[in-house]
Amino acid sequence: MKHKILVLGLVMSCLLGLTGCGEETAINTVEGSRYDPNKFTGEFVDNYANIFEDQLFEKWYLEGVTPENFEKELYFDVAANQQNGTISYDDDFFETCKSGYDSWYKAIKDIGFTSNESLADEVSVTETSYFINGDGVLVIDATVTGTKHDALMEMYLNNEGLPTDLGVTVNKTTGEKLENAGLNTLLGMGMAFTVLIIISLIISLFPLISGTGRKKKESDKEIAQKAMDNTITQIADKEDLSSDAELVAVIAAAIAAYEGSASTDGFTVRSIRRVNSKWKNNR
Repeated sequence: MKHKILVLGLVMSCLLGLTGCGEETAINTVEGSRYDPNKFTGEFVDNYANIFEDQLFEKWYLEGVTPENFEKELYFDVAANQQNGTISYDDDFFETCKSGYDSWYKAIKDIGFTSNESLADEVSVTETSYFINGDGVLVIDATVTGTKHDALMEMYLNNEGLPTDLGVTVNKTTGEKLENAGLNTLLGMGMAFTVLIIISLIISLFPLISGTGRKKKESDKEIAQKAMDNTITQIADKEDLSSDAELVAVIAAAIAAYEGSASTDGFTVRSIRRVNSKWKNNR
């Protein structure tokens, strides 16, 4: 028993040792990566984040640029690069700026500012950090602070210093997250019930569309009654038909159908005679 406990303890020690030996991410350095450490420094990261947030996004916002008119207003300014006297267009860089601005534009009201005039003073980058992720890509995390919330602006850069991805996420409290989740749940359930009600209304209209004015199908008893009425009417027009075996059989079958009997064994038609034409009222 002691040996088992000793082996178990040794295994647990090895597992804990392996867990503790996990590689830690180095913060605020690009040493050992494909990025030039002389270029990608803390000062470079600070300036980079401030250029995008202060000098680009806020400027575009105050000029009335929206995600809808972004391409129309800024394509030639953002995508155009002049090299050796010629102008080339970098569509990848343009799309990154467009998606980044769209994310910032949707987050700015939650970040908070008083007015357009005070936007530059009330919203700013207050802290930055950078690291190389597991894929070997440089990631910049910049904290954007406003009057209501902080937000994380995350930027991915290639080794040339150009952004390949950019997004802004507002840091909301747990209560706000639960509130948003509840509202989304209620909205989803409301839409589902509304669709179900509409479908049920449409289904209820199908009989009207297909034509409910059609005559209701007659029951077997009503058919038998009509057959017997027709037979009796024919009999009333004749004198003595008690000897007509075929007619007697028809009458017997009609009576059996009317009574719901499977056969005519329970009764016998002995005579047929004329009665008052108003026999229905005297029954």
